[in-house]
Amino acid sequence: MMLARFAEQRVPIKVHLEMSAHLEPDADSFDVMGEIPGREHPEEIVVLGGHVDSWDVGRGAQDDGSGIIASLQAVALIKKLGLQPRRTIRVVFWVNEENGGRGGEAYRKWVGDKIANHVAAIEMDGGAEAPRGFGYGGGGGRRGGDGGGRTDPASVATLKQIGNLLERVGAGEIAGGGGGSDIAPLIRDGVPGLGERTSGAHYFDWHHTETDTLDKVDPEDFRKNVAALAVMSYVLADMPGKIAGTRQTN
Repeated sequence: MMLARFAEQRVPIKVHLEMSAHLEPDADSFDVMGEIPGREHPEEIVVLGGHVDSWDVGRGAQDDGSGIIASLQAVALIKKLGLQPRRTIRVVFWVNEENGGRGGEAYRKWVGDKIANHVAAIEMDGGAEAPRGFGYGGGGGRRGGDGGGRTDPASVATLKQIGNLLERVGAGEIAGGGGGSDIAPLIRDGVPGLGERTSGAHYFDWHHTETDTLDKVDPEDFRKNVAALAVMSYVLADMPGKIAGTRQTN
């Protein structure tokens, strides 16, 4: 803001910037996974999660500690309620989203030819403020575009029916542009992608700074995010039909 004021006043601006950021040699790292096997089609997968790494100057409570723990709690809640959906629900903590995305790429490579068995991929990587719903479609999520894809109208209608179940927590909106960096490799190869969306009122006040700490996570909003993820993942895993992946445009 100070630089903007100087610019408006046509005051010459000169900035000296010193940075210590640098690359270290590659090292081994691992995605973390757990799942509830499906009762009828355990080979079919609904995967949800976030990324376990954060920006190195802060603690990453919103980006993306809230995403991985909300995903874990959603699956734990389904387990606690004694629910076993028709298909498998898998929760994943991807690594290296902040610096290369190798966790998501490694997961896609590990899936291999069984990619067709992935019914949906859900990512929460937009913080844990009040949930609004889900974006559906191509990569990019709340912070990007829709990946150049067109969503299937019948699938949108189905997702809106699921969204109706989430109206009581304010998370019933279904919009285009779903996805996220970690699930982008899956979406690229045809898996329907959904990005959990929040109000984002203060996300970029904290994003990638030392102020991204646990005290910024409101417990009530966090519980609503857990509810949204639990309902969406369970219904997609249990309903008879499936939603369609994004059709890429030329």
